[in-house]
Amino acid sequence: MHAKSFLSLLFLVGSLTGGMRAIAAEDTSPQSVTSHEVNVIRQVATALAAAGDAVKDLRGPPIEHSNLDRLKLPTPGMDCGIARALIYVACHSAAFNKKEAEAMFARIIDDVKTALPSDTWRPLEAVPHADLIRSSSYQHLKSGARIDIDLVAQPAWYSQRLYWVRVYGWKGY
Repeated sequence: MHAKSFLSLLFLVGSLTGGMRAIAAEDTSPQSVTSHEVNVIRQVATALAAAGDAVKDLRGPPIEHSNLDRLKLPTPGMDCGIARALIYVACHSAAFNKKEAEAMFARIIDDVKTALPSDTWRPLEAVPHADLIRSSSYQHLKSGARIDIDLVAQPAWYSQRLYWVRVYGWKGY
């Protein structure tokens, strides 16, 4: 479960990084000073929403024993990868206590809201899952690309419950 979550997170972060360059190229308005994380999210979102293989520019070295390559952009606190089939990006944080995971989730949601232009990305109603505490999703209006941010809890039957944040991004079709 942790390996799958880690790979998914890694993929998301990788995708987010590539999309940021595409978004920067797409947006001609002057940008205010933003955090590194917001810029990475922009690049990944732009790459996911762009036609063609824009996500390729975000690809780093392969991850051992995985079908993912590392995200080229540094993503502090997250491990991210890009599927070699260029379908999705996945990122996962380390395991935290609930308070730390909630703080990271809130920070990522704030970064996403800052990074994604409201005229091209819209929030979606999250579909509840058993292991999710909170979830937030966004979809690109033109391409259909999607980004999901989840606060996940380890199943309750474990003696010490751990929490983590995962981010998935899918290209539109």
